[in-house]
Parts: sequence; structure tokens; C-alpha cells
Amino acid sequence: MSHENYNYEIERRNEAGHSLIDLLIALTILGIVVSVAVGSITAARDGIRLSNSAQIMSAYLEKARLAAIRCHCSTTVQISNTGSYTITAPLKNATVETIDYPLEPTVTFQGLTLPLTITFDWRGRADQDYHLTLSNAQGTKTVDLSGGGSVKINSTADYSYAPTIQANVPTELSDDSYVTHFANNNSNSNTAPPANPKNHKKPKK
Repeated sequence: MSHENYNYEIERRNEAGHSLIDLLIALTILGIVVSVAVGSITAARDGIRLSNSAQIMSAYLEKARLAAIRCHCSTTVQISNTGSYTITAPLKNATVETIDYPLEPTVTFQGLTLPLTITFDWRGRADQDYHLTLSNAQGTKTVDLSGGGSVKINSTADYSYAPTIQANVPTELSDDSYVTHFANNNSNSNTAPPANPKNHKKPKK
């Protein structure tokens, strides 16, 4: 083999090696881009599924409430497992029917003691307050149902809140001293108010 042919063969092999390395680098970059894109698409899809599940359940709770008012009867929403719920009510016509509604894929109920039954009375009021948490890899959403029948998603309202009533009650008083204190403060409650000397008229002679 001549010297020129030898040099040509070395250059050709070097170019082939560089081409293979470039191809491997390109494939690695492509794989990273594809994995990031797939992860973003999956996250976005799970977020949509979580929002849809909360919106749909909120709508069906409202339908069950309105059905109870319309038929002047009680309706129920039962959660027997973490992936679905069942409504028993006259939703489509006057006949009471039981329909199972599954949550979106990857979405489950979280933190509930199952089975759980929600009952609406004939006025559309729930038997108590409920905070139904739905969860997947993208987070949680809570469907809030008040005892009055209000349905909201991720509500900041605290249905169990009771305002503190302050009264001017004397402290550190025994039972007897409190009664005496109360009696003294109210002893003149039935007496007539004092006469205004400016408006007092002297009797005519």
C-alpha cells in the first residue's frame, strides 16, 4: 500500500469515527428532548384529568341536590371505593335510578373513610358538611359541600366556624356574689325615671 493510500485510509476511518460520535450525541440529545416533552405532556394531561374530575363531581352533586328538591324526596351520593361514586336519584326522569360515575384515570379519592354516603333531604340540604379530596400526581382538588347544599371547589370557607360571642360578665365571682352583683345592677330597672325639673309644672292654685 502506497503512502498516499495509507493516509487516505486513516482519514476515512477518522471521519467515520467522528460521524459515529456525532450520531450518538445527536441521539442522546434527541432522547432527552423526547423524555422532557413526554413528561410535560403527561403532567399536563394529569392536571386536566384532576380538574375535570372535580368539575364533573361538583356538577353531579348539584344535580342530585336539585333532584331532591324537584321530587320532594331524598337523594344520595355514595362513595364505595377510591375510583368512583354512585348517585341514586331521579336525574333523567321521575324514576329513581342508580348510576355509577368513575373518576378520570389516575384520579382517586383521598383521606375518606369508605363507604361514605351523602344524603340530600327534600329541601336540597346535605346531612352535614363534606370536604371531598381528589388527588393524583399533579396535586389535589377539594369539592366542598356545605350542609346548606352549596357546592364549591377548593373553597376557603370554613363551614365549622362559629363566631365568638363576648359578654360583659364579671370574673372571679362566686355564685352568691354574682347573683348579688346582678341584682344590684338591676334593682332600679322597674322604678320610674326621675322627673326633669325643667319640665316640671307647678300645680295651679
